[in-house]
Amino acid sequence: MSSEIRPKETQVIAELYDVAEKDFLDSPELMKKLLQDAADESGVKVLHIHVHEFEPYGVSGFLMTDKGYVAIHTWPEHSYATINIVSFSEPSWSWDMYKIMAKFLKPRQQSAVEIKSGLDFR
Repeated sequence: MSSEIRPKETQVIAELYDVAEKDFLDSPELMKKLLQDAADESGVKVLHIHVHEFEPYGVSGFLMTDKGYVAIHTWPEHSYATINIVSFSEPSWSWDMYKIMAKFLKPRQQSAVEIKSGLDFR
């Protein structure tokens, strides 16, 4: 009998500081392109992308895929973004997607934590 503990979801919660690619932080069009490009690079099927622009500045973006989702909110006035990435199937996908997003946005400083939820004791 195996005593392996498997999560139903793996979530990466990240903060990106001093983002070099600042144009992405305040443009709905560029944010949508960023999310599509990240999905393409990770090899997932895109189910839905939604981006909302805030006034006077900032955007939130949501990418739903067949492996999980990415939610991002930006504060361009601070060159700052937060990202939540949740994987439903492959725990490593959350970290892989985080690395892709960070590569595109080029933060000078970043931090991330992992949360596993829906633990299944087998």
